[in-house]
Amino acid sequence: MDDLCSRSKKHATIQKTHIDRRIQRIEEGKDLDWSTAEALAFGSLLYQGTFSHRHAMIVDQVTDDIWIPLNDLLPVQTGFLEVANSSLSEEAVLGFEYGMSIENPNNLIIWEAQFGDFFNVLEFKTTLGKWLLQTGLVMLLPHGMDGAGPEHSSCRMERFLQMCDSKEDRVDSDNVNIQIANPTTPAQYFHLLRRQMIRNYRKPLVIVAPKILLRLPAATSTLSDMAPGTRFIPVLGDTEVKGEKVNKVIFCSGKHYYTLSKERENRKLDDVAIIRLESLCPFPAAEIQTELKKYSNAKDNLVTEEHRNMGAWTFIGPRFENLIGRKLRYVGRDHLGVPATGIGDIHKSESQKLLQDSFS
Repeated sequence: MDDLCSRSKKHATIQKTHIDRRIQRIEEGKDLDWSTAEALAFGSLLYQGTFSHRHAMIVDQVTDDIWIPLNDLLPVQTGFLEVANSSLSEEAVLGFEYGMSIENPNNLIIWEAQFGDFFNVLEFKTTLGKWLLQTGLVMLLPHGMDGAGPEHSSCRMERFLQMCDSKEDRVDSDNVNIQIANPTTPAQYFHLLRRQMIRNYRKPLVIVAPKILLRLPAATSTLSDMAPGTRFIPVLGDTEVKGEKVNKVIFCSGKHYYTLSKERENRKLDDVAIIRLESLCPFPAAEIQTELKKYSNAKDNLVTEEHRNMGAWTFIGPRFENLIGRKLRYVGRDHLGVPATGIGDIHKSESQKLLQDSFS
């Protein structure tokens, strides 16, 4: 390892909470959080010749020297990591990243938003159809109804779903123009990033990225979840309940799974299964059918934390009816003209009603 690593005086908090804790988790092979999974994805790709976010650069507190651990991998490193902060001019910056992804198909180009509505900059979706150009650009878009108000809640996933060419009456293939995923574990995120580079074609990927899951103790993975032979799983089934006892199946997507799971535990229910839709586009019809075979007598519900006219409801509902042959019951917030309320008490009341309706 570069001598700068051992000689430099790192910020005490970064040393303890970031470096030491990350090393301990990797050595133990468990409780790997989101940022660790991301670093492992980057590092493994750099070893393979392709291609901080979150402390990717360590600064010496005395000399101001900068050390980038992912550019100091031993014994042989063939890739290079570059991290850049951009000004708040998202459309122009994303256009630059899009151009980079076209010119450098063997580089993993990731653009991460802060908050807001970025569907209008998704022009790259048309490149394959218009100009026969493939792009593997990744967009990380923060999302989650956490009571932080309209501009800090939704990545407007419904708009990206409207812009994809998935068919509601035909099974999707990998030929969709955009991939849209809402992963719930660090391992799933790890596999999504690696998949962008490892396969022999390029498709843009929109990741409905978490906020509170970045540090949620329940949202961790083991090193074995990222071991050779593992992969991204489009639908995560429920391993906590037995199929013959289940009379209600809850389908959900994203971080709301952890709220539902905790509520089920608090209510001591063993007859409700919770299934996570990790991939939205392409729509995982075959995987959903496989899971539903375990619960032949159950009623199906889609629980979303978004408002009814937002989120994935209008995308998922028709596909369940046409492709799965099952009609979903919608459980979620009522229609609203903005992504979320800005009043804390109303948000709390909505959240409580949502949980009540989910298990009633």
